[in-house]
Amino acid sequence: MANEEINIQPKAGILSVFSRLNYKPWYAIGEFVDNSTASYFGHEKSMRFYKFNKLTVNVEYDAYKNTLTIVDDAFGMSLPDFKRAVLMDQEPDHLNGRNEFGMGLKTAASWFGKVWSVRSTQLGNTEEYYAEVNIPKLKAEGLNTITISKNPTDTMSHGTTIVISEITKKINAPKTKQKIRDLLSSMYRRDIASGKLDLYFNGEKLYYEPLKVLKFRNTEWQRQIDFSFVFDDKTYHVSGMVGIMEKGSYPKAGLALFRYDRVVIGGYDENYKPYEIYGQPQSQISLKLFGELNMEDFPVNQAKDGFVWDDGLEDEFLAQLKVVIKDYIDIASLSKEARLQEEEIGQERSSETEDVVQKMFENIVLDEDSHADESQNEEQQTQEETPVEQFIREQKESNAEAPDLESKEREYTIQLDPITSKTFKVIWQISGNDKWIDYDAAQAKITININHPFFKPYSSDNEFKGVLESFVVAFICAEELAKKASIQSGGLENYVLPSVFRSKMNSILKKLSDR
Repeated sequence: MANEEINIQPKAGILSVFSRLNYKPWYAIGEFVDNSTASYFGHEKSMRFYKFNKLTVNVEYDAYKNTLTIVDDAFGMSLPDFKRAVLMDQEPDHLNGRNEFGMGLKTAASWFGKVWSVRSTQLGNTEEYYAEVNIPKLKAEGLNTITISKNPTDTMSHGTTIVISEITKKINAPKTKQKIRDLLSSMYRRDIASGKLDLYFNGEKLYYEPLKVLKFRNTEWQRQIDFSFVFDDKTYHVSGMVGIMEKGSYPKAGLALFRYDRVVIGGYDENYKPYEIYGQPQSQISLKLFGELNMEDFPVNQAKDGFVWDDGLEDEFLAQLKVVIKDYIDIASLSKEARLQEEEIGQERSSETEDVVQKMFENIVLDEDSHADESQNEEQQTQEETPVEQFIREQKESNAEAPDLESKEREYTIQLDPITSKTFKVIWQISGNDKWIDYDAAQAKITININHPFFKPYSSDNEFKGVLESFVVAFICAEELAKKASIQSGGLENYVLPSVFRSKMNSILKKLSDR
């Protein structure tokens, strides 16, 4: 098979200019992976027909040899494809895919090193093609042609190997290598998650771990979004998802912006965090709000590491997005402490505590020695508010600070004695006042301030809250029974002998502990 000389106009010296492009190592490597994935997915039906059900791409940097090697087992290149890959003035067949510019291989390879070669064979083809581009030699000798070598191969062979030597953009630093791992795994997260791509860097298989989503207000805070808007007479469509992280992380929070299922902007510590949505860099939103947005209609720059939208397109996009995800911005702006406070008096916690307390007092008579007529008399008296009690209550209500948050009202019907039962209402309150327990006798309403210094250390222990609420209800029941005993013995209504109260309280707690 005869080799072929091809003209690489313009002159090869122009390739040296690519070394000054504003690439970053992970995006430059991404150019090669883009070509590999475009080759595989563009011919996936044929690949699967021959039982090649996934793509493997190996990226290997050898500091000792000063080389970077990229090997894939994709569909491979025909001769026209191969020429387009190495020639400067050739466009790709497809202008709407990951390799839409047709410049990625030569620009990224020339950016990384002075000498690079390409070897490829297409599935079903009988020829393997090879070419080397030695930029210093071509420039020194004023050459603008390279040789494509053709060699026979098996029709089942397929894939491409790129070797870059005399590396000028070295990636020896451990932090740089780790960032390459992190950002490549993020960039191709969807391909990896689909099981169709195995991507390796220096022998390590790359994975992307999805973020855990916050569960709050009986809601899992992640949802799909889909909207369109018009800018300069063109319609732009945005879809994807937004979420709030269970555990905040500044490097992991932010938006990943996709095009053709590949991240353009995003990745660990590289996510998109516009001020219009995230505010200051250390804000609560910047700690927790994340998302993945599909941006197929938005133009990208040549390096495919950003969008061309400085003409006002970005501003319009952000204005539309902010409206769509406003509720998520609001929840993400809550501090962890604020969310915990709300959760402590939430419906689920409240119901769980209600079940615990209800079982404690179920089918139990607190004072079995009382008589019916006395119980009925006491019931009537405790429902009526004395002038003194009314004055105290009104003063308290007029001076009390409004609570920050209150739970739903829970009701417990307690059998005070064999004849009389009484229904108590209980709420939790997060308040800055000094009272831990408050009791409104006229309404039989008990308020427990879970923000009180005594209770606050245990406010996140739901089991403890159930025990505590049982104790508080028992405490108020003891007060009611002791007051009744004082009246029966001829005492004043608001005077309760300490010994009577202690006796009633001991009796009730014993009954509860015997259950």
